[in-house]
Amino acid sequence: MLVTLSACTTNYATPLGEIADPNHEEIAAIRKHTLDSYMVMYNPDTCSAIGAACGFFRTHAYAHYRLNHTLMRPKYYPALNEKQADCYAATYGKPNEIEAAVKLLLDENRDPNLKIHGDPSIRAQNITDCAKQAGNWTKN
Repeated sequence: MLVTLSACTTNYATPLGEIADPNHEEIAAIRKHTLDSYMVMYNPDTCSAIGAACGFFRTHAYAHYRLNHTLMRPKYYPALNEKQADCYAATYGKPNEIEAAVKLLLDENRDPNLKIHGDPSIRAQNITDCAKQAGNWTKN
């Protein structure tokens, strides 16, 4: 399944899109697709289980490309790159997806097999702070 990220690709000649892959081990990650294109790969089964939070993590994956990070497997990103991608997604993402991601990160009963990189509570605080600063946080 290919979904075009039209809202995100207007400034790029390089095509961007999403590919649902039930074998993908991460929630979402950006990968080189062809010589001149990149795709956000995501696991539709995981996304179904975590709901709206999946949109945040797909935006986070896209952020690595948008922020000109060296693209790598999610577990290998330096903490600063992860913080920047979280902040980008919190700034430009949909408020309901941002809030769902924060709730998921703070949920001590979340699926232990869910691949969350970094300290979830620190990430949740960074995401909340960035969303508030951008006026993209609707909760009190």
